[in-house]
Amino acid sequence: MDDAVSFVIYDKVDAFRRLVVAKSSSTTLLRNEVSFTEFLLDADHPALPEATAPGARCGFRFRGREWFRGRVAATPGHGPVGETTIRVEGDVRKLWDWHGRPVPSAAVTAQDEEYARYSGPTETIAKAAMTANFARLGVAWSVAPDLGRGASARMEFRFHPLADKIVPLLDAADLILELAYVDDAVIVDVREAVLVAGVLSDLTGKLEAYSWTRDAPTATRVIVGGRGEGVDREFFEKVNGDLESEWGDIIESFVDARNTEEGSSLEPDADEALAAGGPTAGVSMDLIETDAFRFAQHFLVGDRVRVKVGPLDQLEAITQVRIDDNPDGVVVTPKLGTADDDPDVQLGRQVALLARGARDEKRR
Repeated sequence: MDDAVSFVIYDKVDAFRRLVVAKSSSTTLLRNEVSFTEFLLDADHPALPEATAPGARCGFRFRGREWFRGRVAATPGHGPVGETTIRVEGDVRKLWDWHGRPVPSAAVTAQDEEYARYSGPTETIAKAAMTANFARLGVAWSVAPDLGRGASARMEFRFHPLADKIVPLLDAADLILELAYVDDAVIVDVREAVLVAGVLSDLTGKLEAYSWTRDAPTATRVIVGGRGEGVDREFFEKVNGDLESEWGDIIESFVDARNTEEGSSLEPDADEALAAGGPTAGVSMDLIETDAFRFAQHFLVGDRVRVKVGPLDQLEAITQVRIDDNPDGVVVTPKLGTADDDPDVQLGRQVALLARGARDEKRR
């Protein structure tokens, strides 16, 4: 399998311009987030005019395929005899750039519904929301046929970024976004995470430094408040009796679902809240490739592997793969799980969560 790293420069309409081999590069492939890369070119490199043109795009190639494509977002450099850094953001970012409107087929002055509401299997509703808003925007993006994968869920849009509602549901359903390019068109699909055969320690040998966390539940029963006001408001309660018995604890939670359609079930909201408030256990570690554990051959980003460390024996997702290319060679570093005791990482997650909540409030 070819380990050469290369980059393909396209113009703003995805027409091929040239293939580039960089002096060095660092690339991070992410599960259901915006993959990114940056690579260095000499100040006199012949690719610079095309790589720095307005609207320039770039694809990252490794081990026989293009893993993502996106815009050239920044090109800092220094001179007169120096280097230019080409920074590229993957096209999945468009799901944060594009909104889900209450009535995608109507003008913004004719939004006569409060929310666009979607319910059904995760894949079905994610693709329905994307299809409606891709058509609204008139972009050459489409979605692959729906296979109805994932548990039943519900989501509502009121000018929210599509990713705000879609990505958490895909993560929960172990579905991974994939973009395919046909000429100047983009086809969005999802694939199911695969379970990598074997136990991690057997695949990679001795495990180096890692961290793990185990946290008690934050909710064992949930009340969902539906439509209506005061004594006329609709309520639904769901209790996880097994969890209460296991932990010897009762923890009540409340979810506001007043934006649901009249007569619709409130159980999906309760299930989502109970899942979010359940006990958690996670592992985080950087891994090393081996002959039995090789990116693009044995696993992809988002696939899961069995981990046995400390008191934990569970499945964890491969959340990212970093690929560094320099004169000494190519190093591939998969990263497992999301457990992290780093206060900056934890703060970043909390800020992202608060930002989504703020967007919800502003759009009511």
